[in-house]
Amino acid sequence: MKKKIYIILGSVIFLFSAHYYWQNRYVKLRPVLPREVINRPVFFSNLFHNQLYRIASPNEVSQNYYKNIRYVLERSGQEYIMKNGNIYIKFKYVNDMEMIWNYTTRATDPHWFKLKREMDSVNGDIEEKEELDRIIKGFLK
Repeated sequence: MKKKIYIILGSVIFLFSAHYYWQNRYVKLRPVLPREVINRPVFFSNLFHNQLYRIASPNEVSQNYYKNIRYVLERSGQEYIMKNGNIYIKFKYVNDMEMIWNYTTRATDPHWFKLKREMDSVNGDIEEKEELDRIIKGFLK
C-alpha cells in the first residue's frame, strides 16, 4: 500500500516538474503580425485568439524591430536572455501571441518611443531620455 502511494506521489512530482520546466524554458523570440485574411471561420475568438496572428518572416518586419526590441522588453519588465545575437524569452510568454504582437508593434512605432521620451522628461529620467533620443533618431534615417 505504501509503495503505491510513493509511486503516485513520485509520478505527480515528476509531472509537475516536467510541466514547470517546459513552461519556463527559453525559446527564440520571433516577431508576430496579424493575419490579413482568415479563410476559415474563427471559433471562440475570445478564448483562442492566437489563431488571429501569425509568425512573421524576418524580411516582413522593419530593421527597427531588431534594433529596438531589447528596449521594449526591458521597458515592459520582460525577462529575456541574449545568445548568439538572438533574444530568448520564456515559452509561456511566447504562447501569448497577442502580447508578442504588442511588443512587435511597439518596437516599430516611433510614436510609442516619443511618448515614453515625454514621460521620462516629466519624470526627470535623463539616462532613459538619451537612449530614447538615439532610438528616435534611428527611425528618421
